[in-house]
Amino acid sequence: MSTLFVNNLNTASGTTITIPTGKTLKATDTPIVGTGNVIQVQSGQCITQTTLSSNRATYTNVGLSVTITPKYANSKIYVNVTGNGYASAYSDNPLHRIVRTVSGSATIIASTDYMMYSAATSGNNGGAYCQSVMDTAQSTAAHEYKIQLRSDKDTGNVYFNVNDSSNSGPATNESMLSTIMVMEIAQ
Repeated sequence: MSTLFVNNLNTASGTTITIPTGKTLKATDTPIVGTGNVIQVQSGQCITQTTLSSNRATYTNVGLSVTITPKYANSKIYVNVTGNGYASAYSDNPLHRIVRTVSGSATIIASTDYMMYSAATSGNNGGAYCQSVMDTAQSTAAHEYKIQLRSDKDTGNVYFNVNDSSNSGPATNESMLSTIMVMEIAQ
């Protein structure tokens, strides 16, 4: 059973709409668009661990991305990302950013800073990465959203999708599932 929500439908009298026997009410291929309605949802996931040598000058793609083609040029695009990061040096941080690419033009739309910083004098830093941002559609061309990572220091390594504290082995548990979801929202 599906529910059809119809905007601006009026009755001739009263508050009940009756469908005659033998007739069927059908939805069309044209979505009913109203401000705040979700038009479409796309998602992606990554189960591969990425290991980067610490280098504060270079962001690198980690393999987590999703593409959405907005139906309307004035839509908002809600982006939500989850994952985990790890730094082998106690004073280092894995810094993340979300990059939008449309028609070959890349734009940074969100980034982190000192998300997992530890004031300890030894040991490693790690933790969950969760980030959300409301973006604006640039056109009705395909929009790719991807996650990039870099180190905050020039020593040690940083990791994305760490499966355990030793950073070894294949993707064997839920800690290695990173996700990205985008929703087109009508305006």
